[in-house]
Amino acid sequence: MYRGRQPMVSAVLLVSAAAVLSHAQTFSTLASFTSATGASPINRTEYSLVQGPDGNFYGTARDGGANDLGTVFKMTPDGTLTALYSFTGQADGLRPTSGLTLGSDGNFYGTNQTAIFKITPGGTFTTLYNSLAPGAVLPGGFNGLVRATDGNFYGINSETIFKMTPTGVVTVLHTLVAGEGLDPFDSLIQASDGNFYGTTTDFGPNGQCTIFKMTSAGSVTVLATLGSGSLPVGPLLQASDGNFYGAAEDGGASNSGTIFKVAPGGTLTTLYTFSPCSPSGCTSGSSPQAGLIQGKDGNLYGTTGSGGANSTGGTIFQLTLGGTLTTLHSFAAQADSTNGMDPQGTLLQLSNGTIYGTTAGGGTHNLGTVFSLQLPAPPYTCTNTAPVVITSIESASAYGGYSYFASGSWLEIKGTNLADPNDPRLANPSQSGQWASTDFNGPNAPTNLDGISVTINGKPAYVWYLSPGQLNVQAPEDSTAGNVAIAVTNCKATSSPVMLARQSLAPGLLAPPNYSSGGTQYLVATFTSDGAYVLNTSLGASFGLNSRPAKPGDLIIAYGVGFGDVTPSILPGVIVQQSNSLVNPVTFSFGATPATLSYSGLAGSFVGLDEFYITVPSGLADGDYQINVSQNGAALPQTMYLTVHN
Repeated sequence: MYRGRQPMVSAVLLVSAAAVLSHAQTFSTLASFTSATGASPINRTEYSLVQGPDGNFYGTARDGGANDLGTVFKMTPDGTLTALYSFTGQADGLRPTSGLTLGSDGNFYGTNQTAIFKITPGGTFTTLYNSLAPGAVLPGGFNGLVRATDGNFYGINSETIFKMTPTGVVTVLHTLVAGEGLDPFDSLIQASDGNFYGTTTDFGPNGQCTIFKMTSAGSVTVLATLGSGSLPVGPLLQASDGNFYGAAEDGGASNSGTIFKVAPGGTLTTLYTFSPCSPSGCTSGSSPQAGLIQGKDGNLYGTTGSGGANSTGGTIFQLTLGGTLTTLHSFAAQADSTNGMDPQGTLLQLSNGTIYGTTAGGGTHNLGTVFSLQLPAPPYTCTNTAPVVITSIESASAYGGYSYFASGSWLEIKGTNLADPNDPRLANPSQSGQWASTDFNGPNAPTNLDGISVTINGKPAYVWYLSPGQLNVQAPEDSTAGNVAIAVTNCKATSSPVMLARQSLAPGLLAPPNYSSGGTQYLVATFTSDGAYVLNTSLGASFGLNSRPAKPGDLIIAYGVGFGDVTPSILPGVIVQQSNSLVNPVTFSFGATPATLSYSGLAGSFVGLDEFYITVPSGLADGDYQINVSQNGAALPQTMYLTVHN
């Protein structure tokens, strides 16, 4: 259970940790676009990739496909590229104008010149909004969407900023005017303060490009203006230091582009200035064409559309937050069959550190490529020499410790050589062995930590914690019933599979073994009013917790896992960013007295944690009450208590 990609400080809930990378890289061309898969005769397959819950990569191309009006494409990890959908120019629109945004339901959301759409990983396409439909309030020419923490999508076109629900209901939030800036080329981002940030390309103060902030209510403030001739490209990035970073295609001393930094208060700093290229080349590249990402090592990564060792092909670069640039790869100076040229999409980095991207030219058909740049493994030599062995598997012991599991269940895998004992992740004194915010791919939890991965029925699980003797993982979505195989792969080998029973539901409430006294097992619950724990005050003090008994009428929260699907659908391994409710109903009672539930669903800003908001029934006498829980009429096998005192 992971909250907001930051640690949740608690004696009984889960937390996070940091990872590191080292110093060499391997470049590979994975696939070449064709006119059928969705490329462009004018060399613009520039949009960013996103990885789906199934491990495949998805993106859009402006041209190509069955109607030469653009496609949504899919690429498997081994480089098999297919057109998932070809646009027709009807209600579905034409020519995508952005990459895809992964929703918490596992589907993808995107835009084109006239429409906003949703598409499933299997290719089922839905038009959510068409700017040419009667009564439409938004003009076309949409930039990309950003999924916000409230579960809605926010977008921008030439002058209008809007909010859209997952079902396609649109609300106009703000219309840009001269002085604020117009004609944004790229999507908004939502920052850690909850506000949205973006850029415009003209008509700001003195006619310059602007960097602006917008509240969720639609109030816009200009933070900074870029110098004359600067043209921002790609969405802004908020880095771990809280500042915003971006790239400009033009501008700077030689008009070859810059990387800039903007403090939250609006102070603008030019972090790096690209140089013009001579016929013999310019190793640093010039004219960036896309936004930046922050890597797991804390550095910035991006691309240039020209320059490099081959003069015109472009580069992939690393830039420290202090402004030191290193060229990692130079693309070919001309179209060829093995190397792309002119990278124009924002990069994607996976939890294993590998970077992926696209080029607009080169490749077998001179229509662009998909590439990967494998950054180094963690900076240590794996010391595991014996085979990895699984000795036991159970659902999370603090939540019942069952010998069965369901989709989204947390499992404890125990054995030997499960992870390298010399992994630096284990040396973190406060969060030893645990994942960190840098291990996440957007809202998606990692399926590989430092070379450790787990498959459950052939599907990758989400790895939260590792040690030589134990792994904690979340089970992926699956509908298989009965025994399924679970295997662990470390840096040396893959274990023999161990079978564990999978069923549709495996609910358990948080009641860890150390949360008991005198033979009585207590349920973990907290007060909504102040976060104190529901326990006898003196007992809670012996546990080192701020606690008090519950009173009739109090609203308290209990925590669980394995209670099954929610609606709207949110897949395992995803940070929850919208309200939801359990598909399968749950009942609570204090002894024989039923309790009212005001919320039953996944907890916001966590991965895989169920929450239950319970009103303590009226009329209860003082004492410890057994908490009886059932789902779909089946009682949970746990025996646990809460203390009530009037």
